[in-house]
Amino acid sequence: MRKMQLATAVLLAVGLLAVGGCVELTGQRIAWFYDTAADELQVLIHYDGIHDSGGDQHGKGADQIPEFVAAGDVMVLDWPFRFQMADARAKLEDENADPREKAWAGLVASIKTQTVGYYREPDGRVGAAQLLTIPKATDFVRRLNALIDREIQNAGTTGGGSRARTWQRVREAAQNGHEWVRLDGQAIRVTIPVHAGEWAATKAEFLEDTAQHVAKSLADDAKPEQRRGIAFAIQALSTAPLSYVDEGEQVQFVLGSPKKPSTLRISIRDEYEPSLETVVAESVKTDLDGRLADVLLEENAKPSGPLAAVLNWGPPEEQVRALVAAAESGDSARQAAAMKRLEAWGAKWNRERGVPEAIETTANRDEALAAWRAWYETMRPDTAPRHNEAEKPDE
Repeated sequence: MRKMQLATAVLLAVGLLAVGGCVELTGQRIAWFYDTAADELQVLIHYDGIHDSGGDQHGKGADQIPEFVAAGDVMVLDWPFRFQMADARAKLEDENADPREKAWAGLVASIKTQTVGYYREPDGRVGAAQLLTIPKATDFVRRLNALIDREIQNAGTTGGGSRARTWQRVREAAQNGHEWVRLDGQAIRVTIPVHAGEWAATKAEFLEDTAQHVAKSLADDAKPEQRRGIAFAIQALSTAPLSYVDEGEQVQFVLGSPKKPSTLRISIRDEYEPSLETVVAESVKTDLDGRLADVLLEENAKPSGPLAAVLNWGPPEEQVRALVAAAESGDSARQAAAMKRLEAWGAKWNRERGVPEAIETTANRDEALAAWRAWYETMRPDTAPRHNEAEKPDE
């Protein structure tokens, strides 16, 4: 297959709507839930460790954060991959806009965004959460597949090199209205036609390149970024809720599990500095940890909206972080209630998951909280190889 053609088609919307910036993340967590009855897909994004890159060639983070929140923009990984919702809507109203760009903009503009809140992790880093809602998800996926079909057909028929047979099959599939992306319960399936021989060669090349990178990262003269890069690659392969099915004439990548919501955890960098913490809190306004603790400590509470998303199918460590914060508050009654709730949560977690094992009881409050902070750290993307995709206990 001609290199990058298919990837370029799929990521065209990002290329059209992305801009440079100074805002960076240490990591990102993405969870999703498909309500089949309502035909609605919700995506919960946690922007971990929001900070400034230190340069201002693309603007200032202190200005970009308020604009991002007010516009309801979406960011995948770092700022260059930012979807500007206002620009997408403007393209739809522009009669002179390129039809190709306009179609992608229409898809992006159909996504509804909602700010959930900001939070402070146990190590002091500040992040923020956002909820995306895609109504009529079946129609959204149908439109996405049609746009991918069109991009592939527009890419041309010549070339492809050693992957020419695969590229031919991809084009034929696009001409016949191929289903590239499909929702399967809580899983997202991506299916790509291939030529069996060429696909085998592609896998061989991938494994060879991987072996070379591993060897270089383990060499005595390996640079720190090489060591860290291979560590992150191992983390991604071992913990991402991703599976692969080789069906001979096509390959299928499955993100998530059909039966239960999943969380994709991505580590981006170690560096962090606190210059944007006040800006994030003032722009987002809602203290997520405080709101979560209020619900968790209220008997028979029935959360709704974004809070329900975080508690019902979001990353499980969100509950632990909120309860630890409550246990460290100045309110003695709230402290006691949070410690009791943490103990119950840990017992339930160990019964139903157990990896990483949670602390259940300890006579020393400070030791218990230190253990919970350590447990939270094991859920980070860069330490996650010790466990697989973690799900919270059912409430």
